[in-house]
Amino acid sequence: MNHCLIQAVINSAPQMRYTKENQTPIAEMIVNFKGLRSEDPTRDLKIIGWGNIAQEMVDELKEGQNIVIEGRLKMNSVTRKDGTKEKQPELTASKIHQISPVDVMKSDQKENNESFENKETAQKSSWDSSPLVPEVDEIPF
Repeated sequence: MNHCLIQAVINSAPQMRYTKENQTPIAEMIVNFKGLRSEDPTRDLKIIGWGNIAQEMVDELKEGQNIVIEGRLKMNSVTRKDGTKEKQPELTASKIHQISPVDVMKSDQKENNESFENKETAQKSSWDSSPLVPEVDEIPF
């Protein structure tokens, strides 16, 4: 089974489009993530969302936001203008988790240390602990 989990930063805001036959919503966006080593450059990755995930992407995600994406990774072969073939990665999202930037988390920790009564700041950095693999797969293939 192909299941991938990637932490990335949204490079371009999600764009919505629809299929011709049944008007299923499809959202596309580009994210970038760090390489494994410190000297490795950041890499771009195209993210595709279908159905409810597509609508969620357009409604809730913005450029510059940190996210964790779960889904299936595939490689597309694309022909360039000069005639050579190039392989491009694409991730079909099954679930997207929004995470807070490091600066926000540090400021939340300071507030929690100063006042234990402030419960709202602790709820800001909550993590979705639902199962990794969804019970219903909305991807049409």
